[in-house]
Amino acid sequence: MLDKMFGKIRRAPMLANDQVDGVIVINKPRGVTSFDVVAKVRRAIGQKKVGHAGTLDPDVSGVLVVALGKATKLIDELQSRPKRYVGDITLGFATETEDLSGEIISEKEITVPYSDQQIDEAIQSLNGSIKQVPPMYSAVKVAGKRLYEYARAVETVTRPIREAHIYDFHRTSLVDYAHQQQKFDFEATVSKGTYIRTLAVDTGRQLGMPATMTRLERVMGSGMTLSQAIELNDVMTWPRTAILEKVIPISKLLNWPIKPLTDDEWFAVKNGQVITQWPADDNYLQLTYQDEVKAVYAYNQNTGEWRSRYVFNNK
Repeated sequence: MLDKMFGKIRRAPMLANDQVDGVIVINKPRGVTSFDVVAKVRRAIGQKKVGHAGTLDPDVSGVLVVALGKATKLIDELQSRPKRYVGDITLGFATETEDLSGEIISEKEITVPYSDQQIDEAIQSLNGSIKQVPPMYSAVKVAGKRLYEYARAVETVTRPIREAHIYDFHRTSLVDYAHQQQKFDFEATVSKGTYIRTLAVDTGRQLGMPATMTRLERVMGSGMTLSQAIELNDVMTWPRTAILEKVIPISKLLNWPIKPLTDDEWFAVKNGQVITQWPADDNYLQLTYQDEVKAVYAYNQNTGEWRSRYVFNNK
């Protein structure tokens, strides 16, 4: 079905010594899984080593950062960076999935609309460090099984409480009142591991009202925005050379201090040796040799040593 929707997929040959290293930002459409996007990028680029930094649910559109080659080593780092979403929240009903993909489990008519101030106060109370209980329909594992597996089997399980940080969550539209429900747009910049669906539900809970996230789009992920993204259809129809022009190199992904290496230092780094001569620092260090980023080293406060964290090229 996806092939019919987006056109025939080109298969690019995998060439010897032709691995692409970096990331490409895709504007994922609704109705497509993050795995689908990775599979299509893999085929278009012509290499197996492809992954993504931060899953988007099928019903969510927007920024999906796809890592290629040696940049896949940075997925954990990329996922740890803040993400920004826009969407809307509807007060008056709740679903089993906390979004529109699930069955309605609770409804409550709003006979006296909440004021803008009441809604904004509820939103403001969720800014900062908060605790969330992840949705039952999520991939969080408990006792070796994902929560959505328990949900589908109608099994009861205690969900873990997770910490999240909400950098900025605010309303971006007028509040619409119709059919005994209220609806408004929002923007939220959040930490890794935050469930925006749950943020919507918790907003309603602050008001004593069931609530559902009724639309969501990620507009920034891992520091990359929609302005840098290409459409999934472009991935499948552009020539490989045109796609490669959109690849962001590893050197542009790192924001740690840069340390050029001497010949002796490079010999130590390429052989994975620990280094004790460099000054202590809380930061990681990007290590370059002959103007190429070769590795990233991290300082161990306990041992007083610099040790390899990422290696991109030891030749």
